[in-house]
Amino acid sequence: MILADDIGPETLSVYGGQSYSTPVLDAMAAKGVTFLNAYSMPSCTPTRVHFLSGRSNVRNYVYFSCMDPNERTFVQDLKNAGYRTGAAGKWQLRRSQVYPEFYQQGLHPTDAGFEEWCLWQVDESGERYFDPLIETHQAPPTVRVGEYGPDIFNAFAIDFIENHKSEPFFLYYPMVLGHGPFHTPPGRTPSSNIHINFGNMLSYADQLIGNLAMKLEQLGIADNTLVIFAGDNGTSQRVPSKWNGHYVYGGKGATSQFGLHAPLIAYWPNNTSPGSYDSDLLEFTDFYPTFLEMAGLDMPRDKIYDGISFLDRLKGTNSGKSRKHVYGWFWPKPDKVAQPAPRTWIVTDEWKLYGTGQFFHSVTDRLERRNLQFSANPIVVAARNHCQALLDGYPSMPPAWGGLDP
Repeated sequence: MILADDIGPETLSVYGGQSYSTPVLDAMAAKGVTFLNAYSMPSCTPTRVHFLSGRSNVRNYVYFSCMDPNERTFVQDLKNAGYRTGAAGKWQLRRSQVYPEFYQQGLHPTDAGFEEWCLWQVDESGERYFDPLIETHQAPPTVRVGEYGPDIFNAFAIDFIENHKSEPFFLYYPMVLGHGPFHTPPGRTPSSNIHINFGNMLSYADQLIGNLAMKLEQLGIADNTLVIFAGDNGTSQRVPSKWNGHYVYGGKGATSQFGLHAPLIAYWPNNTSPGSYDSDLLEFTDFYPTFLEMAGLDMPRDKIYDGISFLDRLKGTNSGKSRKHVYGWFWPKPDKVAQPAPRTWIVTDEWKLYGTGQFFHSVTDRLERRNLQFSANPIVVAARNHCQALLDGYPSMPPAWGGLDP
């Protein structure tokens, strides 16, 4: 599972991007399936909590850079079922930079179910790119002088695959690339231009993904391995990209389509239909039940889980239960002045309703410029009432911030 950092769909050619070159991801899409309506959260930590727990942030969000250590993860389930589990890249779920009083009180990668890991921002924080501060399951946080973080994570991921090629394994590869500070990766022409540097970083990420694909082929296990690429949220709002003939800026941190709409490409030989597209709704809580179904495991019944398996869609059969809506609760830094209250929304295959009442037709108004909140059109009114009923069905706050325990 490859999770790129701050790389939105407008940057990739398979989604209409025209600014950057990503031949490895293009080839992956040509052989697999591209999901056109996958939704993440608008920033890093909320998406990672969604992904690992299979539960909406309104049920379990605590603090930025932290995940509740009591939350169950699908990685724990896979490990208990005999899968070897590894992680390489960005963690950001253990310590809180924003809330120093909760230092190192979040979820540790070992407790999350990972046996082997090489990660940035576990117990300590430092540089992620040049001279990075990296911690592993075998060594404390160490500054790797003269090295480049993305190369270290990539090498660890490749070694993990090679070491466990004869066993069932799950590799979580949350890349640091895509996220600022924008810089020139090794072997690229130096530049101070954000647009150029982002393009070079994206190109380097594509190259590193190619290294993994090549290793799977060399080991003869590519045909029996599901590879998924996704972005964790929108691109930085400082990065302009040409998309479908015009320039747009990324939407990281925003609840607009460019903040929530995530790229998602999957390749699974003999399962995914080559060059296919899936336009049904999908969100990051859906990975939990999907991976468990692949492993022949049942979903736990200890809590409410929001995910819906999309295994059938990976196989191109679309015979399972389809997602009818996506719900969002976003308050990355609770009680901070910059965002005094959480933002909530409902997305269906055609409409989007915010908790504030703003209402948009997502199909024809992706930039959300025409608010239909007060429209008297009977079709719009019926759709708005339907979305409001869905929104009202969720808790208002997570337990950590005064809500009822769901």
